Amino acid sequence: MSLKIMSHRYRQLFFFAFAVCAGTFLYSCSEEEEKKKDKPEAVSEMLAIETLFDQDHFEDASLEGLLKELNLCNDTTKSIEDYMNPACSPRFFRFFKLTEKTPYQNGFILQVKSKVSGFPLRRLLIFVRENGQLVKVNGFVANLIGRRKTDSAYDDLLLRFNDNVDGEITFYNCFYRWNGAKYEFLSVEVIEGANWGGAVKSELKDSMGIEIQKEITDNGMLF
Repeated sequence: MSLKIMSHRYRQLFFFAFAVCAGTFLYSCSEEEEKKKDKPEAVSEMLAIETLFDQDHFEDASLEGLLKELNLCNDTTKSIEDYMNPACSPRFFRFFKLTEKTPYQNGFILQVKSKVSGFPLRRLLIFVRENGQLVKVNGFVANLIGRRKTDSAYDDLLLRFNDNVDGEITFYNCFYRWNGAKYEFLSVEVIEGANWGGAVKSELKDSMGIEIQKEITDNGMLF
């Protein structure tokens, strides 16, 4: 199924569900929302993340050395204007802990600013150290917008993918979960177009997840 057809179908489903909740079942929907507020969440609360690349210094002095080790930056320049020859600066790169107890030297999550090295969109890279070498286990053309605790040491990551569907910018917010060696797709949470979309209903998550996984893969958003 093409994404054009899929997005049209999803728009219909989304607005139908909205109309039902706002109409005949307005009271029951509101009542259900109140119940949800009173009940503890079944899953851990998500920590929202916003990356502005507005810092001049890394929080840890060793982080610049990790960028140099991976040859991701040029340590002979301090310019924050040259995206094709990026300085080893938090103006271009932001580090996140892989787990609370994993030192940066042994693994980390790295958000790379759009346009760095000529790439138009943000990229998210996951590195772990194996046999003394930093190894990339995941690469996403995506923005990290949240993370939530799990039963393991590794948080689920909420990634926002940016797609162009027949000239319309479309976003997919998807959770990825650590499988013991790398992050893998877990679920699609939100699909949004210019003037449509929103949270994916639970009964549609499996079918929509299959479609969105295919789009993410087919469009080269994993590397």
